[in-house]
Amino acid sequence: MSARRWLPPALWAALILVLTSIPSPPGPPGGIPHLDKVVHFVLYAGLGWLVTRALRTRTTRALVMVSASIALFAAFDEWHQRYFTRDPEIPDWIADVLGASAGVLVALRARRVETVQ
Repeated sequence: MSARRWLPPALWAALILVLTSIPSPPGPPGGIPHLDKVVHFVLYAGLGWLVTRALRTRTTRALVMVSASIALFAAFDEWHQRYFTRDPEIPDWIADVLGASAGVLVALRARRVETVQ
């Protein structure tokens, strides 16, 4: 297992933990509703994409393990936020899991396009 392949997903996961450790500023009145869910989705889509690209094999079992691992990481991330004056929320976790799944699918699709061309 090449450590270099796993450095980008590890750094991305660390970035997620750092960002979610920053206390949430109060949202501005009239702000964009549910913008935080979009941010969760995008951050975890990036993680799903990076982890999938780091895999040597893309078997169904490996992809299920990736999805389950990221879902557990996202649950930990939500839990740890309570120590930083943030509120852990199930809808945030759902956005994380959906984003990770989208990232995995995009990485798989990109791989198929690379092999066809």
